[in-house]
Amino acid sequence: MAGTGFYDESQRLYCPKDTLTWTDLNTSPYATWDNWTSWYQNLTSSSTVQFTTDIIDFGRSAKVAPTVIIKTSLDGNTNSGDPITFDSSNEDKPAITIEGSDNYDMSSATSVALTRTTTPTYTSVGKKRYYRVTVNINAGTNAAPQGILGVMTTLDTTEVNETIQEFNTATVDDGSTANRTIPTTNTYSGITYVGITPRTNVTDSNVTGTSSLGNYVQLDYYAEGYTVQSGGAVTTSSVTMPPLAQLVSTSTNSFVISLFEANSGDDTNATVDCHVRGLEGRTISSDGNLE
Repeated sequence: MAGTGFYDESQRLYCPKDTLTWTDLNTSPYATWDNWTSWYQNLTSSSTVQFTTDIIDFGRSAKVAPTVIIKTSLDGNTNSGDPITFDSSNEDKPAITIEGSDNYDMSSATSVALTRTTTPTYTSVGKKRYYRVTVNINAGTNAAPQGILGVMTTLDTTEVNETIQEFNTATVDDGSTANRTIPTTNTYSGITYVGITPRTNVTDSNVTGTSSLGNYVQLDYYAEGYTVQSGGAVTTSSVTMPPLAQLVSTSTNSFVISLFEANSGDDTNATVDCHVRGLEGRTISSDGNLE
């Protein structure tokens, strides 16, 4: 584990550091021995403290929905824990970063950074085996700054489902691409499966042909126009069938599909049923936890 603060064993509290140096010991209020004992507690400007957990081995590669509960306390407080306090100068705190990697040393990790006010919604980092969490909280500016008492992380693989019935993709066709974005009722941290079933057919062109083989004379030895070679015949007809469906991408509250005519390959619209399965959504709540 690592971070920007220090661990006070007597309080079992991860406390923030201030910006004082040895040269400050010659100036007030640190010019006396008694005041040295409270050196780190006098924060003159708004401060934060950051803590990174040990690497978590999930045991297998999997998409997870993380829950991060941050326990805090004030330096010098005898209570077992207090709710996270906020400060207008650091209103984007707590900030939480989730990292995932398939390497035990977290090399080549994929990460997502969340903040309480700007980007509170978690989006999956993908299918990973090793995870790590970093939290950054507002510590305050007083003589009893806020520190981290503990960070509880849960990696959940419980999935939720929903079925979208009779969705007409023409309602989301803007005419610019073959992509059709379909919204979901649930908010997911990661969609793991989308099943697409077209309920209506589309009309497409079906082209068939025949060719006629026969003897021919190389034109280098025969003047053009002296012979006529029999050619093939091409027939075009209409055929009605379900379109081909492709899943293009997913997000926390929607997914993108494309529908194509089977023969021509042109994009088209149809009414579809979709079954969606994914991990429950995670968002930094009003009390500063990811849950």
